[in-house]
Amino acid sequence: MSFRRFFKPAVSASTMGLIILGASACGLGGPSKAERLGKDLEAAALSVPGVESAKLNVNMNTSGNFITVKLVGSSHDADVLADVLGNALPPMLEETEELQSGTFGISIFSPDDAVSASARDLGYPGGSSLNSFREYFLSVP
Repeated sequence: MSFRRFFKPAVSASTMGLIILGASACGLGGPSKAERLGKDLEAAALSVPGVESAKLNVNMNTSGNFITVKLVGSSHDADVLADVLGNALPPMLEETEELQSGTFGISIFSPDDAVSASARDLGYPGGSSLNSFREYFLSVP
């Protein structure tokens, strides 16, 4: 009987070790490509004066790449918000250079969400193609 008491905890400890090792191996890859891109886009947006916060949704899967961005500016003036958006788009779009295609949507809002501006307010003709955004705002396909 004393052998069983000794053996049982040893099996439990080794089983627990395998479970912990297996669980930690799952997390060794670090953040996903979508998470890294989201953080890079957020950092690019927040580096622009007048951008107070950025909320991003980056979804990369077999169906494609989908990026939506809501910026919050420090102004309540639509023209000022549009200028801030115009300054934020180039550094953000540069962060997407590794993506061959995808959709991109972006707007900027006043702190109280009462006033907003979009890429159309900057003369962008429309569409959600990431390549079209880059072509228009970076003059590079």
